[in-house]
Amino acid sequence: MRIRTAGVMDRIPLTPQSRELGDELRHLRKKFAKGAEFAAQLGWDPSKVSNIERGKVRPTEKDLAQYLTACGRDLDCIDEFFDRYRNAFAPYYAQRAHNFSTIMFAEREATAIMGYSKATLPDLLRTEDYATHVLQQRGATPEQIRLALESLRERQRILRSPIRPDCVFYVSERTLTAHLGDDRATMDQLELLKQLSWALRIVPDDNDIPTSTGFVVYERDKFPTTVVVECDLADVFIHDDAAISRCRTVLATLSDVALSNAESRDLLSRSLADKYAAVIKAAAS
Repeated sequence: MRIRTAGVMDRIPLTPQSRELGDELRHLRKKFAKGAEFAAQLGWDPSKVSNIERGKVRPTEKDLAQYLTACGRDLDCIDEFFDRYRNAFAPYYAQRAHNFSTIMFAEREATAIMGYSKATLPDLLRTEDYATHVLQQRGATPEQIRLALESLRERQRILRSPIRPDCVFYVSERTLTAHLGDDRATMDQLELLKQLSWALRIVPDDNDIPTSTGFVVYERDKFPTTVVVECDLADVFIHDDAAISRCRTVLATLSDVALSNAESRDLLSRSLADKYAAVIKAAAS
């Protein structure tokens, strides 16, 4: 086991991953003792336990080893946690797909969420049928789909919050024509997009977009900006300043060429009317 022996905890900007790991420590500790009792057991000030669990500081590995040992973790578990904690501060960090808990930490603390989607709709704008279809296409298991839908319901609550973040999602026009294999599911998805058109701007197909990859930028007042790129096999979390700057440049370009929120809503209304007409015509024939 490798332990960083510096005796002072680092006060540094934290990432969604480190916030998630701090919360994991809190849940683990609560099985053993209250915060003040736990601090006394370790010979720490109670504020030290609180700051570690809330992600206000980055503890030394010696502190983490003491903490985890007091929670009954063995050496293998402690080493595994160290590896995850180190990676949490990397400029580029990849984790397996279908793990939405880290993204939820980014969303909860975001003051603004901005993204571009080319192939599929953004998570927060999906109906459950649409989300299920996308996950099935990516080979997700029934259990992974069940957990993803539970997470989706929780995550979409931020769009209904009175203190919701400023949101703008740029979506390729061709994404709206993607058929889910079921007319009702397609129309339900279009209806939801109309309801959320305050957060949606459609990019016409005749525009040349300077990126082939979708991404989401999470701006946070008290923490560094995070970019998440969703791939089939993994989600990549980015805290590299140069990469974040490039994403902001792409968003600025998209803002110039995309339809306004009102124009996007009108296009969705026409698409929905066309779909209804096609369904009625098919039923009558």
